[in-house]
Amino acid sequence: MTVQNPGTALIVDDEMTNRLILKSLLKKQGYDTIEAVNGQEAIDLFHSEQPSIIFMDVMMPEVDGYEATIQIKAETGNRFVPIIFLTAMTDEESLNRCIEAGGDDFMVKPYDKFILQAKIRAMQRIAALNKEIEGMYSMIHREQEIAESVFINAIQGTNISNPNISASIRPAGTFSGDMLLSAYSPSRDLFFLIGDFTGHGLSAALGAMPVSEVFHAMTSKGFSPGEVLVGINKKLKMLLPVGMFFGVQLVVVDYGLEHALIFNAGMPDMLLIDGSNNQIKQRFKSKGLPLGVIADIDPKEISQYVAINPNDKILMFSDGLTEARNPEDQEFGEDRLERAITSASINGVYDQIFGELDSFCGDMTQVDDVTLVELNCVSSLLPQIEHTDSQNIVKKATRQGEWKMTLNFKGSRLRETNPVPIIVNQILELEELESQRQSLFTAITELYVNALDHGVLGLDSSLKADPVGFARYFEERKTRLEDLDYGQVSFDLAAEQFSDTRRIVLRIEDSGNGFNYRNHQSTAGEATRLSGRGILLIEDLCDSLSYEGKGNIAIAHFEWKTS
Repeated sequence: MTVQNPGTALIVDDEMTNRLILKSLLKKQGYDTIEAVNGQEAIDLFHSEQPSIIFMDVMMPEVDGYEATIQIKAETGNRFVPIIFLTAMTDEESLNRCIEAGGDDFMVKPYDKFILQAKIRAMQRIAALNKEIEGMYSMIHREQEIAESVFINAIQGTNISNPNISASIRPAGTFSGDMLLSAYSPSRDLFFLIGDFTGHGLSAALGAMPVSEVFHAMTSKGFSPGEVLVGINKKLKMLLPVGMFFGVQLVVVDYGLEHALIFNAGMPDMLLIDGSNNQIKQRFKSKGLPLGVIADIDPKEISQYVAINPNDKILMFSDGLTEARNPEDQEFGEDRLERAITSASINGVYDQIFGELDSFCGDMTQVDDVTLVELNCVSSLLPQIEHTDSQNIVKKATRQGEWKMTLNFKGSRLRETNPVPIIVNQILELEELESQRQSLFTAITELYVNALDHGVLGLDSSLKADPVGFARYFEERKTRLEDLDYGQVSFDLAAEQFSDTRRIVLRIEDSGNGFNYRNHQSTAGEATRLSGRGILLIEDLCDSLSYEGKGNIAIAHFEWKTS
C-alpha cells in the first residue's frame, strides 16, 4: 500500500544514531526527512525548507532545543508547524519547560513506533483543523473588510470635507463603536456630531446606521439641533437593548461665525481653544445622560451657547483618547492632552495631540476606539451664501395657480415647535424651488428669529455687543422661552402669478411692540459684529423687504422668472 506523502519532517539531534532511528520510522510514515545537528541549523533549515513537522532534541550544542523552538514558533505566524520534543528526561519540570518553549508534544527516548505513529496522527488532525479554521478566519476577515467598507461609506460617505476640519477615528477592532457625522443645514450652519456607543466592535457599531439616517434626514430638512437629538434618542430607545447607550457631543457653528451651540451628553469635556495662543478658553462638561437611556430628553437642559472669535478652535474627543494606556499601564489623561494643546504650533494642535499619544502608547495594544476632532473657526469652515439672482431663474415647468397658507403659533407652541422646516418644506412641495432651499430657509429663519426673540420675548440685540453680553443674551432667551405661555407669531404665505414672473409673499407678524423700522437703514451700518446683521441678510436674499404696523409685521417677496 502506498503511503501518501505528508510532507517534510525536520529531525534535530546531535546524536547520529538517534537521527537514523527516527529517520527510518518517519520514512515508513511517508515523510521526506531533513536533518540538523543543533538548534541553529534547525532554524536555518526551517527558513529554507519549510518543514511540515519538527522533531526537536532538547540538549544540543550552540543553540539548544528550547531556544530554537522559541525562535521558530515566533516566525510561524498563522501556520501550524508542530514541534515534538525528543528527550530522555521524564521529570515534570523538564517536560513543562518543553511546553512553555512552544512545543506541542514530547517523546521520551527510546522511541516507540506505535506512540510515534499516534502522535503524528494527532498532530496531523490538529494541523488539518488549524488549516480549516485559518480558512474560515480568512473568509470572515474578508467579509468584515467588505462590510467595513460599506459601513464607512454609508455612515461617513456624506460627511463634510473641509480643510478646516481635522477628524479621525482609530478603531480598536475592525468596526468602531465611535462615529463622526457632519452636515450643513439649509441655513448653512455646521452640524458636527461625535458619538460613542457602549463598548466597541460590531455590536457597538450596529447602532450607527439609524443614528446616521436620523441625523442626515433631519439636518437636511432644517430641524433644530435639539430636535435632531430628540429624534436620535427616540430611535435608539426603540432599537437598543437594555444596558447599551450612546454618548454624544454635538456642536452647531452659526453660519455667521458668531457663536456655537453645544450639547454634551455622557462624553468627555469639549474644549474651546483660543486661536491666538492655544489656551483653553472654556470647557463644556456633560450635562445629561447618554442617548438611548431614557425615553424623553429635554435638549435645552444639555445645551450651552458660546461666543466664538475668528480662528478659535473647538476640540471634541472620545474617552478612548484620555484613557489610552502605555506599556507601564499609565493613562494618557487630561493633563497630557492639555500640555499637547498648549505646546502645539497655532495650526498644529490636532497633529500634536496624535503625536504625543503615539509616543506615549508605543506598541501598546489599543483597547478602545479613539476619536479626535478639531474645528478651526474661520470663514471658510462654512459655505458661502449662494447669491442666485432670482430674476434670472427660469423654470421649465413652473406650477401655475395661486395659493395661500396661514399658520399661527401661540404661547407654549412657540417653545415646543420650530416652524421653519415645516414652512420651507411645504413651499418646496408646492413650488419647484429646490435650488433655492438655502436662500428660502435662511431668510425665513431670520424673519422668525427676529419675530420670536425681539417681538414676543422682547430681547434687546444690543446685549450681544460683546462675548459677555452674548452669553447673557442666550441665558435670558432660554429663561424666557421656558416660561413662555403668551404671545404669538403668524405666518401668511401666498404665491402670485404674473405674466412672466412668479412671486412668493412671506408675511410674518408677531405680538410684540415692534421697532422703529423707518430708521433701521440709517443705523444698520453701526451694527456690531455680534448683532444687527439679520435685516441686512434678509434684504440680500429677498427681492424686497418691508415693514408695516409698528414694525411687528415683516413682508418679504421672493420672485423668479417663469419664461
